[in-house]
Amino acid sequence: MTKDTSAYQNDLFLRGVRLRARHSADAREMHQQADRATTEDFFQALVAAVAVIAHADGRLALAERRKLIEAFIASPAMQGFSITELAQELAEHNRAYGYDPHSADKRALDCLSASVLSGEQRETIRQICHQVITADGLVHPVELGALHRVQSALGLAGDAR
Repeated sequence: MTKDTSAYQNDLFLRGVRLRARHSADAREMHQQADRATTEDFFQALVAAVAVIAHADGRLALAERRKLIEAFIASPAMQGFSITELAQELAEHNRAYGYDPHSADKRALDCLSASVLSGEQRETIRQICHQVITADGLVHPVELGALHRVQSALGLAGDAR
């Protein structure tokens, strides 16, 4: 006994339902990809900003690294990223700063300037940079200069809160 499926496949109502369901799924997937791209921009900008701050006084201290990880874990925007990815990004910046600090600093600031971030995301990056600066208990003047460069690259006013 063969079942006639041509009536089911040719039914305009059922085909419309399937098309709308597929369109809805495609729209959700596109929205998720856009969210991921926005989060990726934020992630890259955050790591670049912290690299500028951390390497201003020569290296990324253990206390600064811990403060960054705490902020990373606490930030809801970082869901979908792992500590391993954060460590890999930091390692890449460390290698760049070890090779040529001036070029690495310029590249990190260019990354910040090119980032498409909301005002809230920019402010979050500034706050995390403040936390990293004060993490080791010393606020070095070159770190304040680095903070000013980060704020300028992010398009934020120069007032250091």
